[in-house]
Amino acid sequence: MDRDAVRTAILALPEVEEYEHGDLPAFRVRGKRFATMLDEEGVNLMPGEPAILALCSQHGEWCSERWWGTRLAAVRVSFGTIPSELLEELVLEAWSAKAPASVLRAHGL
Repeated sequence: MDRDAVRTAILALPEVEEYEHGDLPAFRVRGKRFATMLDEEGVNLMPGEPAILALCSQHGEWCSERWWGTRLAAVRVSFGTIPSELLEELVLEAWSAKAPASVLRAHGL
């Protein structure tokens, strides 16, 4: 997948809003940021610390930890050779972690 395909996958999720965060495209659901595009090669996803650790352990060839100060805040996912189905699953996981329960229920998730 490339940057445009990832952006399309993110925007296809319910109630996603794109905005600029530090002059970079970022995405939120109901005001909670779950993804930031930093460059042409990867995306930062924010599924929560336990998921970040699990993803980096399971998919270390594509995923790496991103710390902001002393807080583990995101998983960096490199587009490169990651299977598109896996990347879409990771995007959905980050979105689901931030979407309110009412949004998840309304969309059968």
